[in-house]
Amino acid sequence: MATNSVQDGKVLTLIAPAGGVVSGGLYAFGTLVVHAITSAPAGQPFTGRTEGVVSVPAAAGLALGAKVSLLNGGLVADGTASSVPCGKLVSATEAGTANLLLLN
Repeated sequence: MATNSVQDGKVLTLIAPAGGVVSGGLYAFGTLVVHAITSAPAGQPFTGRTEGVVSVPAAAGLALGAKVSLLNGGLVADGTASSVPCGKLVSATEAGTANLLLLN
């Protein structure tokens, strides 16, 4: 068995950025996008999921299977300026939300 394994990487403990994090939100750290499981003020640890399917705010008109990116806490079409690629939709946007398959 490998002795240099740290963790499985599905859930990470990170330090909340300026403004803190709210449970249920998506947050980008460079190109790493996590779904916050816990809330935390800036500078404090929180846990974030790096994979799985989550229901999050999304721009209107995004279709099932679309590649999407994160911009200001919500999903937008992949390639939108200043956005961070984060996965593919497993549902179309409906009532301002969509189900995202996180792909880091």
